[in-house]
Amino acid sequence: MRTNIGIQNILLKSTIVLFVSFLFLSGFSQDFKWESKTVKVIKTGFNEILLSSEITGKLKTDYGDIRLFDSTGNNIPYILYSEKPILYKQMFKEYEISKKEHRYNYTRLVIHNPQKNVITNFSLVIKNADVRKWLTLNASDNQKDWFALKEHYYFQSFYNDDNTSEIRVFNFPKSNYEYYELLISDYYDNPINILKAGYYDWSVETGKYLQINNVKISQTDSLKQSIVKISFAQQQYIDKLQFEVEGPEFYFRDATISLAKTTNVKGESKLYYEEIKSTKITSNSENIITFSGFPAKELYLIIQNYDDKPLKIKAVKAYELNHYITANLNEGEIYSLKFGNEKLKPPVYDLNFFADSIPDDLPLITTCNVINIEKVVNPELKPFYYNPVFIWIVIAFVALIIGYICFKMIKEMPKKNEQN
Repeated sequence: MRTNIGIQNILLKSTIVLFVSFLFLSGFSQDFKWESKTVKVIKTGFNEILLSSEITGKLKTDYGDIRLFDSTGNNIPYILYSEKPILYKQMFKEYEISKKEHRYNYTRLVIHNPQKNVITNFSLVIKNADVRKWLTLNASDNQKDWFALKEHYYFQSFYNDDNTSEIRVFNFPKSNYEYYELLISDYYDNPINILKAGYYDWSVETGKYLQINNVKISQTDSLKQSIVKISFAQQQYIDKLQFEVEGPEFYFRDATISLAKTTNVKGESKLYYEEIKSTKITSNSENIITFSGFPAKELYLIIQNYDDKPLKIKAVKAYELNHYITANLNEGEIYSLKFGNEKLKPPVYDLNFFADSIPDDLPLITTCNVINIEKVVNPELKPFYYNPVFIWIVIAFVALIIGYICFKMIKEMPKKNEQN
């Protein structure tokens, strides 16, 4: 029995030795390839870190291989946010309630429409109440002569379990009066509490873009088409391209954005262009083409000249939508962004569930240059223990030792049993 226990202990220790050896040898590899420091944080609290195009171009398509660390190496939770090309926001625009009074049997509100906009409804923000009322709406341009607009409108409140107030839309015929008089019949009861009167409007915001630097172009013209090669210093995620064109006063050309591909035809490699997106190059437009974070290091603009002279592409401007990391940072600290570990998946932080609680207007901080933190060793100067062959030799050697110990102990077990 003791012999079996001894064998188990030896096997356990040998396994530990093998595992530690593997970790030790594999520990020479870097988890991250790249690092970029932030500038010093000015204000404690949530901040937005703007990711440069040099950083984003080195990330995976899901941006899951980037992490944020403080000066002591602690992982800082963050929320990754990307600008949208177009963002629609619904806003409540409030009218001035110039008068609000309660009399014996009715409540009177005068709502001011100073621009005399054409309107068809009010959105009334009403404090929660379980009531039923009759409403009348009159209108005027001088607050002396009032004209009927809507009479005997029956109002019934609804419960709102999420908030302490409800929003009711009061519709009426299209009009553009400057003043509207809302009379609420109370029948000597207590009035309802109308907090605001206004309307909902949509605003359109365009996303913020970051220009990608070091864009190189070269153009080749043939009889019927021009091919413009667009090259970047590294892979980039392209959201917008803008072309600066030199040509006649009027031009209208079909064009495509393509990738260069090769195929094998009868043993020979043939070049062809795979279309990504079609567009028009015209004299009456800004010649902008949009994408959705398309990853590329090289793109080709192919312009069909037909029977016209080739156009000259003088410059190409490339943009990507801004990407931010939002995190709770400390004043005076400098943080590190590390990235380039392809094995990492997007992190899951509790902070993501509280994104709505973070203010919209946050301090913006930028990043410094990207440095390569991956250990690059000259093969001639590389220590012998970096050689993969050596690593596998060590692993095989440890495995042989374990096998030998096991074989020896098993062979000695019958002899010890006979002695006992």
